[in-house]
Amino acid sequence: MATVPLLPSSLIEKRLRLAGVLVCLGLLVLLLTLIHIHPSAFVAFILVACPLVFAGIVLFLYSIVSHQA
Repeated sequence: MATVPLLPSSLIEKRLRLAGVLVCLGLLVLLLTLIHIHPSAFVAFILVACPLVFAGIVLFLYSIVSHQA
């Protein structure tokens, strides 16, 4: 059986993977802040979750726009 050599990940794949991880982490923090009704949950929502989701979206869009075919 012949094996196919693994190709190294391109830069866009690494960026897209990182963007997905950032968005998933942000959504996880969002879900955790929905469980707890406390002022610190709101602070975590604003200072942690929203920037993570925003950074993931911006990185995704940047990697799509800056990709050279």
